[in-house]
Parts: sequence; structure tokens; C-alpha cells
Amino acid sequence: MARVEKRFGERNNDDIIRDILREYSSRENPISAKSIIDKAEKGGTEIGRTVIKGFLNRMKAEEYQTDEECDEIIKKCRGDEREIIFIKKGQNGRTIGYWMMEMLSESEWLFLMDSVINSKILTQKESDNLAKRITFLAGKRFSELTQYRHRMENQPYFVGDDDIDGKAGYIESRVLKQVYLIRQAIKQGKKIKFNLCVYDYGKQNIRLVPYGRHGKVLPETPEKYKEDVHRICSPFDIIFSNGRYYMLGADLETERRTDLQYKLYRVDLMSDVTINRAKAVTKEEAGLSQLNDLFGYRMENPYMFAGKVERVRIRVDADQLTQIVDWFSDCFKVVGYDADESKYYDIEIKVNLNSFTFWVLQYSGCVEVLDIGRKGKNSYRNRIKETLRKALEKYEEN
Repeated sequence: MARVEKRFGERNNDDIIRDILREYSSRENPISAKSIIDKAEKGGTEIGRTVIKGFLNRMKAEEYQTDEECDEIIKKCRGDEREIIFIKKGQNGRTIGYWMMEMLSESEWLFLMDSVINSKILTQKESDNLAKRITFLAGKRFSELTQYRHRMENQPYFVGDDDIDGKAGYIESRVLKQVYLIRQAIKQGKKIKFNLCVYDYGKQNIRLVPYGRHGKVLPETPEKYKEDVHRICSPFDIIFSNGRYYMLGADLETERRTDLQYKLYRVDLMSDVTINRAKAVTKEEAGLSQLNDLFGYRMENPYMFAGKVERVRIRVDADQLTQIVDWFSDCFKVVGYDADESKYYDIEIKVNLNSFTFWVLQYSGCVEVLDIGRKGKNSYRNRIKETLRKALEKYEEN
């Protein structure tokens, strides 16, 4: 009788054995061949010892007796192996049981799933499709642990989702394709051409439209009146921050300026991205070698705004120190505190002032900017004070 081939995505005996090893075995408690057979039968599949032996041979299962031998096997494993099947042997050489170590654990797979499902740059259809493909590539299955994904009925980013065929087997994100294209341009030393867009509200709909020197370029504008608002920039780097991709780059005007080294462009607000033939200015030529330290750049820029990095001093409520560590790791210096360290800490930190201003406003209830260097009207403290005063005016009665 001819062997019946399994169709793509259909579970075979190897998949069933993997599932049993994943769910019912561990290094501390390897599972016996008889238990594998019983659990497979309980699930409606007949698996014999010959099938198990064939699986072990195909997977090149590793035998060991002692924990030291097991540790050596794990140390030598390659990073491109999806899993390692272990055979635990007793001192007499008899098999005690089997277990599986996966290169991507259940918790790590769920983390990747969460990153996709809660993305700010994937549409609903893009997110669902990528989550399924990650699950397939990881050799996992959706289970009760992943039912929460169905509660995510929409995504905050929706641009182009209506135009996507949700039944397609492979859907690649528009934003991720643009990120890849920009990185290719950086590698090739070429400039990129693109439209920078803004959201527009009209006829009870929100849409993304190109924006130029004279404002929005709306789709309903007659072609003969439409302005070409494509921009051409030297791309310096791609930064991922607060759930979004940003391109650091410079247009011709910025390249000629001495007071501004680069501009920031949100990639999810870009459209019609292409690689231009023109040779780009590199970040080294622009004097931006500090961008090689991506961690340092992120610590100095809690939000993505271009600007000068300076040292500032703030006073933070002692019970809110966690907020400082969450945003700036240990990249700050405590320079003062109250007598018993229960009320406040005075902290110095290097930050981009344009970026840090929005952070200070966010935490204004527990953070105070202190004077350092410049004082009076030109101080950073006074700048924050004036910003807060203008904000308060919006809530004061006439």
C-alpha cells in the first residue's frame, strides 16, 4: 500500500511525539516510551516503539547518563538547531526516558507573540499572519495559553489594512519592508526618496496623506494641482524606540546647516520609499559616530526628538525612583537626597533637552527640574516652568 503523504501544516507522528515531550517531560522527569505510546493513544493516534525509535534516529537524539554529560551536550549545541532530543540512560545502560530541549522555549515564543500582537506598526491582518508564521516556524501550536490573542480585535496602526487579502498565506508588513529598504540604502551608501505623511480627518474617516511645504496633499486634489512632495535624504541609521521605527537622516538643507546634524522621521509615517541613485552622506561624515552606541542614544532620548544633549539635574520623589530606572537604566548619578532618603533624590543625567521636556511633563507630579549651569530666564528649569504655565492657562476659567 502506498504511503500517504502529509499535507502542509498537517500533523504527523513526529509532531505528536514532540507535543508529548514538550508537555509531559523535562530534564528532571524524562518520559518513558510506554508513556509516550499511552498518551498518543489517548489522543487518538497509534504509535509503537518502532515509530519512537525512528523519530529518535531522525532527530539524532543525544544519550547521556550523568548531569555533567548532559551539560556538555548543551554547551556544544548549535544555535541553528530547533530542538535537541535527549535519552536519559541509567548506570546499567537501560533507557530511563526521553525529554526535549527547545531553542525557543514556550515563554520566549509567547514573548514574540505578544510583541507582534501588541505592535504599534503592524496592521491587524499583518499581525495575525505573522503570529501564525512565527508559531509554525517555532514548531508550536496555538493553545489555551494563547486564547488571549483573540481579544486583540484591532491594531492601533491600520494604514492599508483594508487593501490586504486576509486569506493570503504570506503577508509582509509595509512598514517592515520600508525599514529593510532603508537599511539596504545605508549599506549601499545611497540616498532614499520618500513621502512623509500626516494623518488627516475628513468625512468621518482617518487617512494617511503626504505632507509638504504647503500642507497636505489630499487624494481628491486634481492631478494638475498636486504638488510633488517627495523628499530625498541621506539615511544615517534606524532606531527602534517606544514600539516604533525612526530613521535618522538629513535632507540637503540639514546637510548644509551647522546647528542641526540630523532629523528624525517615523518610518510608519513614510510612504513610497525608494533607493535613490545619489550618493549619501554617512553618519561618520556628518559627525554622528555617537550613534554607534544605540543603548546610550536611547537613554539620552526617552522620546524621539532631534536636539542637543546636555546634563540636567532633577529632584524625584523617593517612592518614584523606579520610573527613573525604567527609563534610564543605571545611567544617572545620585548627587543629593533628604536626611533619611525617604522623601526625594537629586539626580544628574545626560539627555536631549527637546526629548526630555516631554518626559518631564509626563512625570511633573513627582519630578522637579533643578537649576544647573544657566539660571534665570535662560535656564532649563524656567523653560519647563513656562511650558507648564501655558498648559495651565488652557484649563483656567476666563
